[in-house]
Amino acid sequence: MKLWLSLGLVFSALWLAIPTAHADSPVNSEPATASYINGQPQTIPANSTQWYKFDYAGDKSLITILMPHGTNSLVEFNVFTPEQAQSWWEPQTKPIGRGTPYSIDCASGKEVYWGECKSADLKWKGQFIFPGTFYVQVVNYNTGTANFTLTIQGTGVSVGPGAPSSAPAPKPLLPVTGGVWQNAPVPDRLFPQFRRE
Repeated sequence: MKLWLSLGLVFSALWLAIPTAHADSPVNSEPATASYINGQPQTIPANSTQWYKFDYAGDKSLITILMPHGTNSLVEFNVFTPEQAQSWWEPQTKPIGRGTPYSIDCASGKEVYWGECKSADLKWKGQFIFPGTFYVQVVNYNTGTANFTLTIQGTGVSVGPGAPSSAPAPKPLLPVTGGVWQNAPVPDRLFPQFRRE
């Protein structure tokens, strides 16, 4: 009798422990666990993705996301609207924007509309007519750990509780309309298994 009771207690303890051991997702592994962009140096494991977020007021103010020294690092970023983040893994869901090198004056290194040289930084600029929490997917195509920094600017942008901003609390999802993507499209690189050539 004691043996059955002891075995029952052991199996009950194991049954309760198993779901809790696997219930937590790693931080930044998907939009639901994304951290706010903080402008601090970050580390990303080989062949992996991490997610970051920001809140936006929907006031058509310009948003600028920058990854310094990202151009030749094999680390890239994609921007997703609140609605897109709900189905980011589906092939038909394309990001609203991507970080791309921008044109610079070869002599001065200053950003210009049209130049023969490209920046060492990746940048995305955009604006929307609807508010919400937007997501940034950082992808590491390296076979080793990489370092990166992600920064964001904009009068309608907020990056966490207590951050100074005019952005209201996130609202229910709205249709994806009115977004402006100001970078030229580049080939899809959403998943680590698709390596850059």
